[in-house]
Amino acid sequence: MQHQLHHARASRPHGSVVVTALFLVTISAISVHKIWKGLMDESTAAKNDQDHHDEKEENNDETDTDSKDKENHIKYNSPSRHGHGWYDHLPSHIQREQMKERRRKEKIPMLALKSKLYDNITMLDPQGQILCKISRKKARWYVQKNLAEWKREETNINDTANDTANPNTNANNANANTNANTIQLKFEPKARSTDHDYGKRTKKNVCVACGDAEKHQMRFYIVPHVYRNLFPKKYKTHMSHDVVLLCSDCHLICGQASNIRMNELEERFHPQKKYHVDHELYKMRSSAMALMNWRQKLPLSQIEHHESNVRLYFDKKKMVMNGGKMSISNSDETFSGVITKEQLQKVIHVDYRIQNPNYIPGPELVVNSMVNNHEAMSDFIKGWREFFLETIHPRHLPKGWSIHYPITCDES
Repeated sequence: MQHQLHHARASRPHGSVVVTALFLVTISAISVHKIWKGLMDESTAAKNDQDHHDEKEENNDETDTDSKDKENHIKYNSPSRHGHGWYDHLPSHIQREQMKERRRKEKIPMLALKSKLYDNITMLDPQGQILCKISRKKARWYVQKNLAEWKREETNINDTANDTANPNTNANNANANTNANTIQLKFEPKARSTDHDYGKRTKKNVCVACGDAEKHQMRFYIVPHVYRNLFPKKYKTHMSHDVVLLCSDCHLICGQASNIRMNELEERFHPQKKYHVDHELYKMRSSAMALMNWRQKLPLSQIEHHESNVRLYFDKKKMVMNGGKMSISNSDETFSGVITKEQLQKVIHVDYRIQNPNYIPGPELVVNSMVNNHEAMSDFIKGWREFFLETIHPRHLPKGWSIHYPITCDES
């Protein structure tokens, strides 16, 4: 009895080991099956992705043979027209603003300065006193006219001796001294500037607002050019004080603020509109455009309404431009049946705007109101200088720049 009990106890662990081994084998088999199935699924997915990629590349090769054309297509066409991506979900007015911003950035390199604004060439009088700083182009003009000569550095003494022996020195002087930064007049100037700071200072070619020297830089007229261009000569000749250098970003900020202020100034004079709109012709033109572009999508009632408007252009009296004057003539064109595309095109191209002969641009109204009043001109110019400071808060203006700087060359 004890022997059988001992044998039973000894056999139990052996049975447990067998069961455990079978359990582990089963689990291993299941794991191997899952791993094998996963590898097969990944292989199938990779193959499908490769087929899809190859098919996409074939389609791209067929439709976009030129990569440059594809870039221009993406660059100049709105994504919303093609139904791609997140762009479609933006409101239309935001899409328009983004398109305007892209186009503005594309034009910046064309509008930016291609060379430095300030060459900082020093002009001396015959006694060696500093008169002002000028551009290299103007300095060359003085030298070519034999009104001045380059003031060379001591390192160029040998070059000076060679030029003295050369009979064509005056003719080649400007080109031979491209590295010189000073010219000296050969005549006594009629007038001397009383300005001892701004005109004689060296100016940096950086944005006067943020100090950036790397971005595209542009001239900015503190007094808007549309006004400055209408000023008498004494207010704009030899007056570079109100022309500063701005980067493209700061130029945009100042330009937008200036436009708002210009509109406010011009509204005080109640300017007339440049064109009068003939609303009847405008309605006929709109109907013709609707029929030309969206006829297939319009309901029958609207098509009949637009067709009746178009027929008015031919069946009734119409306005005709003759030498800038308005006259009324009867049209001989009548038609029955379907309106042709040629007739729609004729109505679409009708000029519904009538030019106002009494129109005066807003800038002219503003300048004419003060052109004969020096005090008013002074307040106007200084007002724009104050506005510039308040708008952009420039931190890098040239030394000597001031709101109260003289507004004419004679006063400086």
